[in-house]
Amino acid sequence: MLLTEEEMADFKKRGYVVLKGFFDKTVMDSVSSFLDALREKSPNENEEAKYYEKSPVTGQDILVRVENMLGDHNPAFTKLLLCPKAIDCLTQLFGDTPLLFKDKVNYKMPGCRPDKLHQDQAAGWNRYCDFFITMLVVVDENRKENAALSFMSSGNYERNLMTEEWQPLTEDDPPYAPISEYSLLEADPGDVVFFDSYVPHGSPSNTSDRDRRNLFLTFNRQSDGDMRKQYYADKWENYAPNQDGDARTKETFRV
Repeated sequence: MLLTEEEMADFKKRGYVVLKGFFDKTVMDSVSSFLDALREKSPNENEEAKYYEKSPVTGQDILVRVENMLGDHNPAFTKLLLCPKAIDCLTQLFGDTPLLFKDKVNYKMPGCRPDKLHQDQAAGWNRYCDFFITMLVVVDENRKENAALSFMSSGNYERNLMTEEWQPLTEDDPPYAPISEYSLLEADPGDVVFFDSYVPHGSPSNTSDRDRRNLFLTFNRQSDGDMRKQYYADKWENYAPNQDGDARTKETFRV
């Protein structure tokens, strides 16, 4: 699968492009089942890493994300997501072969905190290279009430850091200002969004009674090198996974 000229122009102008129905229902049913099982699985060293936080809405300890799902410990799931058409799109966007840098699923369950407006590059990624593309895979229906993401859709952002590392661009929840420059991205299971590491985006708390699980697979150019192992070694040292009962509070949130 190759992107059209219009889709390529969309990505270049706005920093993201939405591809509706990229994965079919059979694939997404498999993805959903895998994530359901992963939610209950005990973490093992060098495999998936879980992060729990205390809900500012309910006060309960809840799972907010799991990282490092792809790789030899989950080969079928990896093959399902890193399919030829996904790699083709990424190759076209990069102008180079993509290498997987990191992966995570956000379990944005009812009661989850907001993800403040931010640039992904602000999460210390300049240490590794200066440009990444993330493939967002929509697992559950994303709607306003269950914390659908908002993206800056005007293209009026700098292709470099607009704030200090680890800092959000604003503490406000959507709708972001100016309203004319942002779009709420309501999406359905199987939709995919490719977005660069500088485009501002964020989401509110999930105040509904429905989960909002999204996968985020981040890639860099092959010419920049394979940095995945080093990234996770650094992350586990500086922001280690935790367990239910050891949930982080709002004072320890990071971009």
